[in-house]
Amino acid sequence: MSIPLLFYLILIAAPVSIVIHELGHALMAIVLKAQKVEVSIGAGKKLWGLSQKSFQLSIYSLYFLGGVVEHEKEHPYKLREVIWISLAGPIMNAIVAFVFYLLYDWIPNDYISLFLLFNIWLAVVNLIPFKIKEKQTDGYTIFKEISKRF
Repeated sequence: MSIPLLFYLILIAAPVSIVIHELGHALMAIVLKAQKVEVSIGAGKKLWGLSQKSFQLSIYSLYFLGGVVEHEKEHPYKLREVIWISLAGPIMNAIVAFVFYLLYDWIPNDYISLFLLFNIWLAVVNLIPFKIKEKQTDGYTIFKEISKRF
Protein backbone atom coordinates (compact mmCIF):
# COMPACT_ATOMS: atom_id res chain seq x y z
CA MET A 1 0.00 0.00 0.00
CA SER A 2 1.34 3.42 -0.94
CA ILE A 3 1.85 6.17 1.63
CA PRO A 4 -0.94 8.36 0.14
CA LEU A 5 -3.36 5.39 0.30
CA LEU A 6 -2.39 4.71 3.90
CA PHE A 7 -3.04 8.34 4.86
CA TYR A 8 -6.34 8.22 2.95
CA LEU A 9 -7.33 5.08 4.89
CA ILE A 10 -6.44 6.48 8.32
CA LEU A 11 -7.55 10.09 7.89
CA ILE A 12 -10.53 9.81 5.51
CA ALA A 13 -11.85 6.33 4.63
CA ALA A 14 -11.86 4.85 8.15
CA PRO A 15 -13.35 7.89 9.92
CA VAL A 16 -16.05 8.42 7.27
CA SER A 17 -16.94 4.71 7.40
CA ILE A 18 -17.08 4.83 11.20
CA VAL A 19 -19.40 7.86 11.09
CA ILE A 20 -21.65 6.03 8.60
CA HIS A 21 -21.65 2.95 10.85
CA GLU A 22 -22.49 4.88 14.02
CA LEU A 23 -25.15 6.98 12.28
CA GLY A 24 -26.78 3.70 11.23
CA HIS A 25 -27.15 2.78 14.91
CA ALA A 26 -28.34 6.29 15.77
CA LEU A 27 -30.94 6.41 13.00
CA MET A 28 -32.37 3.05 14.00
CA ALA A 29 -32.52 4.13 17.65
CA ILE A 30 -34.43 7.25 16.56
CA VAL A 31 -36.79 5.17 14.40
CA LEU A 32 -37.43 2.96 17.44
CA LYS A 33 -38.36 6.03 19.50
CA ALA A 34 -35.25 6.53 21.64
CA GLN A 35 -35.63 9.69 23.72
CA LYS A 36 -31.90 10.48 23.70
CA VAL A 37 -29.19 9.55 21.17
CA GLU A 38 -25.51 10.49 21.59
CA VAL A 39 -22.96 9.71 18.87
CA SER A 40 -19.25 10.00 19.76
CA ILE A 41 -16.54 9.60 17.14
CA GLY A 42 -12.95 9.10 18.29
CA ALA A 43 -11.19 9.84 21.55
CA GLY A 44 -9.18 12.66 23.09
CA LYS A 45 -10.02 16.36 23.04
CA LYS A 46 -13.44 17.32 21.70
CA LEU A 47 -13.05 19.10 18.35
CA TRP A 48 -16.63 19.64 17.29
CA GLY A 49 -20.13 19.02 18.50
CA LEU A 50 -23.70 19.30 17.34
CA SER A 51 -26.67 19.21 19.67
CA GLN A 52 -30.22 19.12 18.35
CA LYS A 53 -33.02 18.41 20.84
CA SER A 54 -32.51 14.76 21.84
CA PHE A 55 -29.62 14.13 19.39
CA GLN A 56 -25.96 14.87 20.05
CA LEU A 57 -22.91 14.31 17.81
CA SER A 58 -19.35 14.80 19.09
CA ILE A 59 -16.11 14.47 17.13
CA TYR A 60 -12.85 14.05 19.06
CA SER A 61 -9.23 14.69 18.03
CA LEU A 62 -8.38 11.02 17.51
CA TYR A 63 -11.42 10.63 15.24
CA PHE A 64 -10.02 7.57 13.47
CA LEU A 65 -10.12 5.41 16.63
CA GLY A 66 -13.73 4.28 16.40
CA GLY A 67 -17.05 5.43 17.69
CA VAL A 68 -19.93 4.66 19.97
CA VAL A 69 -23.64 5.44 20.14
CA GLU A 70 -25.43 5.70 23.44
CA HIS A 71 -29.20 5.80 23.40
CA GLU A 72 -31.93 5.84 25.99
CA LYS A 73 -35.56 4.92 25.82
CA GLU A 74 -38.25 5.49 28.44
CA HIS A 75 -39.28 1.83 28.39
CA PRO A 76 -36.77 -1.03 28.08
CA TYR A 77 -35.90 -2.07 24.55
CA LYS A 78 -37.46 -5.27 23.27
CA LEU A 79 -35.03 -7.94 22.08
CA ARG A 80 -35.86 -7.32 18.42
CA GLU A 81 -35.21 -3.58 18.91
CA VAL A 82 -31.77 -4.24 20.39
CA ILE A 83 -31.02 -6.55 17.47
CA TRP A 84 -32.17 -3.99 14.88
CA ILE A 85 -30.16 -1.18 16.46
CA SER A 86 -27.10 -3.44 16.61
CA LEU A 87 -27.49 -4.58 13.00
CA ALA A 88 -28.10 -1.07 11.64
CA GLY A 89 -24.40 -0.09 11.71
CA PRO A 90 -23.15 -3.11 9.73
CA ILE A 91 -26.13 -2.81 7.37
CA MET A 92 -25.19 0.82 6.62
CA ASN A 93 -21.60 -0.24 5.89
CA ALA A 94 -22.86 -3.03 3.61
CA ILE A 95 -25.08 -0.58 1.70
CA VAL A 96 -22.18 1.87 1.29
CA ALA A 97 -19.92 -0.99 0.17
CA PHE A 98 -22.48 -2.01 -2.45
CA VAL A 99 -22.76 1.57 -3.75
CA PHE A 100 -18.98 1.86 -3.95
CA TYR A 101 -18.81 -1.53 -5.67
CA LEU A 102 -21.10 -0.14 -8.39
CA LEU A 103 -19.02 3.05 -8.51
CA TYR A 104 -15.78 1.06 -8.74
CA ASP A 105 -17.21 -0.91 -11.65
CA TRP A 106 -17.83 2.39 -13.41
CA ILE A 107 -14.71 4.33 -12.24
CA PRO A 108 -12.07 1.87 -11.01
CA ASN A 109 -9.39 3.36 -8.76
CA ASP A 110 -7.53 2.45 -5.59
CA TYR A 111 -9.29 5.00 -3.38
CA ILE A 112 -12.77 3.74 -4.24
CA SER A 113 -11.57 0.15 -3.84
CA LEU A 114 -10.07 0.84 -0.41
CA PHE A 115 -13.23 2.59 0.80
CA LEU A 116 -15.32 -0.34 -0.48
CA LEU A 117 -13.09 -2.93 1.21
CA PHE A 118 -12.90 -1.04 4.51
CA ASN A 119 -16.71 -0.85 4.69
CA ILE A 120 -16.99 -4.59 4.02
CA TRP A 121 -14.37 -5.25 6.72
CA LEU A 122 -16.14 -2.96 9.20
CA ALA A 123 -19.51 -4.65 8.59
CA VAL A 124 -18.14 -8.20 8.88
CA VAL A 125 -15.89 -7.64 11.92
CA ASN A 126 -18.71 -5.92 13.81
CA LEU A 127 -20.97 -8.93 13.31
CA ILE A 128 -18.44 -11.28 14.96
CA PRO A 129 -19.27 -11.51 18.68
CA PHE A 130 -16.24 -10.51 20.75
CA LYS A 131 -15.31 -8.10 23.51
CA ILE A 132 -11.97 -6.45 24.30
CA LYS A 133 -11.93 -4.75 27.71
CA GLU A 134 -14.99 -2.48 27.72
CA LYS A 135 -15.39 -2.40 23.92
CA GLN A 136 -17.74 -4.91 22.33
CA THR A 137 -18.87 -5.55 18.78
CA ASP A 138 -22.43 -5.36 17.55
CA GLY A 139 -22.40 -9.15 17.25
CA TYR A 140 -21.43 -9.40 20.92
CA THR A 141 -24.28 -7.06 21.89
CA ILE A 142 -26.75 -9.26 20.02
CA PHE A 143 -25.28 -12.46 21.52
CA LYS A 144 -25.34 -10.98 25.04
CA GLU A 145 -28.97 -9.81 24.74
CA ILE A 146 -30.16 -13.15 23.36
CA SER A 147 -28.26 -15.01 26.12
CA LYS A 148 -29.84 -12.83 28.85
CA ARG A 149 -33.35 -13.55 27.65
CA PHE A 150 -33.14 -17.32 27.16
